[in-house]
Amino acid sequence: MPSRLPGAEVEPYSPVALDAAQGARLAVTTVRLGGSTAVVRHPLRRSSTRATVLLHGAAGSWTTWTPMLRVAADSGSPLAEPVLFDLPGWGDAILAKDSPATVDTICDLVTLALDELGYSEWDLVGHSMGGFIALHLAATRPDAVRSVSLVSPTAYSVIESVSGTVRGAARIPAFTGLLRAMRVMAPIDAPVRALVRFLGRTGALRVFAAPLLRHPFAVDRSAIVALGNELRPRAFVAATEVARDYPADATWSRITCPVAAMKGDRDAFVSDYDFERLAAAIPQLRASVIPDCAHFGNIERPTETLAALGLIAPV
Repeated sequence: MPSRLPGAEVEPYSPVALDAAQGARLAVTTVRLGGSTAVVRHPLRRSSTRATVLLHGAAGSWTTWTPMLRVAADSGSPLAEPVLFDLPGWGDAILAKDSPATVDTICDLVTLALDELGYSEWDLVGHSMGGFIALHLAATRPDAVRSVSLVSPTAYSVIESVSGTVRGAARIPAFTGLLRAMRVMAPIDAPVRALVRFLGRTGALRVFAAPLLRHPFAVDRSAIVALGNELRPRAFVAATEVARDYPADATWSRITCPVAAMKGDRDAFVSDYDFERLAAAIPQLRASVIPDCAHFGNIERPTETLAALGLIAPV
C-alpha cells in the first residue's frame, strides 16, 4: 500500500503561480514525426548528458511544471538540466489530424528530441498521461532511463475505462464522464476550445474543475487560465486512446530503474487500486499519497510532491 504523508496539509495550497516567463531563460527546439510535433524547452547550453525530462499530462503543457521548478530552486535543490516538453496536441505542439499519435510515436518524438539535444541519460518526471509515457519509455529504453518520478500517473483504471470495461468506468466515474463529454465535443473542437478559454480567463471554469483540483476556488488563477487554454477535446480523446488495450503488466514488469509515484488523496483519476497494481508490476516502486490534494499535485502541492518523489529533502 502507498504511504500517506502526514502533515502535508499544513503547507499552503497552490502556493506558486504557473510562470511562462521562465521560458525566457530556455531555448526552444521542435521535432517532427509525420504530421505531429513535440516542442521542447531546454537549457541554452547543455552542461551534462543527463537530463531531467518533464512530461505533462492531458490538458497541460510545459508550464504545468513551473511551480515545481520554482519550489525546487528555492529549496536549494534545483532540478538538474530540466527539459520540458509540449507533447503532440498540447501547448505549442501539433497533433496530426490524419494519424493520431500512439504511445510509440509519442515516445519516438521524445527520444528524437533528447537525442538531438545530446542527452543520453534521462530522469523522467511525468504527470498523468505523461506518467504513462514515462513508464513506457522506462520499459522500452532501459539503456537511457535512469529513474522515473510519477505525479498521478495514468494507469490501470484509465486503461480499463478507455477500453470500455464496466469495472474501469465504475472505478473512476469522474474520468469516465469527462471522457464521454470530450468525445461528444471533439467534432466541434474549435468553438468548444474558444468557450473554455473564455471560461478560464473569467474564472468561471473553477465551477467545473472539481474533479481535477481539490480546491478549485483556492488554486492560483494562473492554473485556471492554463486549464482553459489546454482543455482541448480532440487532443484529450486522442491522448486517452493511447491507453486503449495497453498491455500494462507485460510492459511495466520490464522496468528495472527506481520508480517513485505520488497521487492526491482526492484524486478522481488515479485510485489506490492503480498503485496496488503498479506495485505488483514494479516491485521497486515507492508510492505516496498526499493529503488534501487531487490530480494536479505539481500545481496544488508542489513542495509535498517534490518531497514525496525524493526530488527535494522531506518537508
